[in-house]
Amino acid sequence: MTRGRATPGGAERPPEPRLVLLNGLPGAGKSTIAAAWSARLPGTLNLDIDVVRSLISGAAPDTAEPARALGLAMAVEHLRGGRDVVVPQLVARADQVPRFADAAATAGARFVHVVVQTPEDLVAGRLAADDAPHRRGLGPAALADYAAGLREVASRSGVLRLTNDSLGSAVGRLEGLLRAAREQGAGPGGSARTNPVTGR
Repeated sequence: MTRGRATPGGAERPPEPRLVLLNGLPGAGKSTIAAAWSARLPGTLNLDIDVVRSLISGAAPDTAEPARALGLAMAVEHLRGGRDVVVPQLVARADQVPRFADAAATAGARFVHVVVQTPEDLVAGRLAADDAPHRRGLGPAALADYAAGLREVASRSGVLRLTNDSLGSAVGRLEGLLRAAREQGAGPGGSARTNPVTGR
């Protein structure tokens, strides 16, 4: 088995770059986990599409698609340089996931899809305190729709599942899931070729 490269952050970087999609409901902790994990691997792009979205002027409903398209272009460029990309982003429609896989394939990188699962009471508390413009007015009905879509996406083969009950343990579990995905032999642009795995 080809060994990865050691990094100053202490984690091991594999020989090929990865595009890691951290999927999950608003308030699941995706951005926090992405920031903590990327800090362990210097040179990793923590590509928060919400940040890209905030740079585009206009009404919130009109900025989602331009931000995602721009973010994916950024991801391809970074991956081509041999560096990892992590994208903390809710993707609740199955037809949108191939866009991320295609970006990885274009750059000759590995695509890994991880769904972050967080206790509902924690999610509700975080959303109540969240004043992000694109999440204002996100009520129970909209959240239920997102949850239903995410369950469908998460049921697809190759999707990994990460339990987030504390930041420190979640980051360690994420590293374990990514290591397992590499050992299972996912090819460039493709997620792990096995049934979903739960990081517990």
